[in-house]
Amino acid sequence: MDRITIVGIGSIGASIGLALKRAKLTNLEVVGSSGNGKALSAVSKMGAVDTTTGNLRSAIANAGLVILDAPVGETQELLEAIGPVLEDGCVVTDTSPTKVPLMNWADENLPRGVSFVGGRPLPKSVPADIEEADPSIFEDTDYCIIPSKSADQAAVRTVVGLVERLQAKPLFLDAHEHDSYAAAMTYLPIVMSSAFVTATAGSASWREMHRLATSEFRDFSSLASNDPQDNRDASLANPKTLVHWLDRLITVLYGFRNQINDNSEGLFDSFINAWEAHAKWESGAVGSDDEEGRARIPTAGESMATFMMGGRLAERYREYTARDNKKKAGWKYLRKT
Repeated sequence: MDRITIVGIGSIGASIGLALKRAKLTNLEVVGSSGNGKALSAVSKMGAVDTTTGNLRSAIANAGLVILDAPVGETQELLEAIGPVLEDGCVVTDTSPTKVPLMNWADENLPRGVSFVGGRPLPKSVPADIEEADPSIFEDTDYCIIPSKSADQAAVRTVVGLVERLQAKPLFLDAHEHDSYAAAMTYLPIVMSSAFVTATAGSASWREMHRLATSEFRDFSSLASNDPQDNRDASLANPKTLVHWLDRLITVLYGFRNQINDNSEGLFDSFINAWEAHAKWESGAVGSDDEEGRARIPTAGESMATFMMGGRLAERYREYTARDNKKKAGWKYLRKT
């Protein structure tokens, strides 16, 4: 019987386990291992794994694939711990949003005969905790695959097979390329969220002001509620690139600041540019351009707009196409007249 062991087990690892069990693969045992007894109990009850154990050595014994699902600060220790007991031919992958240092740790700690293939799922929505694990979060989403220099083709095929079983799409990237993008897409929001909370909660009027904190505050401050050590480790994983994006953000913020202070007509255009960029991303239209070089919405024949974009954007699409049925709808904000 083949064995896949998920080590660490957070909400992503539990979701992977559920997706594997949903696939109903024959002769497959999914094992969960963690030092957190509550997490092991949760994944066992929800049926995400066949067996659980807090003993790392017994968990990875005879495993053909080991998935590390732990914060980046813990991954180095896990690689050090499992290295001496992994069997030849085993493939190790992970779910971490940091790859360059992790590749180095794998190279230092994993023996010859064991291949490391970095991995990272990119679901649009991540379950807040392990009890909310959901196998469907991977469906039709990209899943990064970053093979190490020593990984053989069979190991890469093993991880690609895992990704396809999750109904995700393999996205091959270089480790440095991945971490450069992750600094902007993953770590910059963490710093932004923490700075936002610090600026507001540090105000002299916070005692009164906090009563006005509603969903906007909750949503934007959510990343500041991550474990502070995890946020620190994430921020220092690729500091030079993160500082680059922080400098860029500061420049853009200062531009908004000046436009607001001066009651500039350009403020409206700045919000329109942001609206259009988000609309393209939300619908999956980034990089899909018409002959005029502008991204366009899929036609009704290509997809159901409401399903893809949600009611608000779908309504904007209908308004736009109603005005000009002969022209392909572009991702342009409709100025109210």
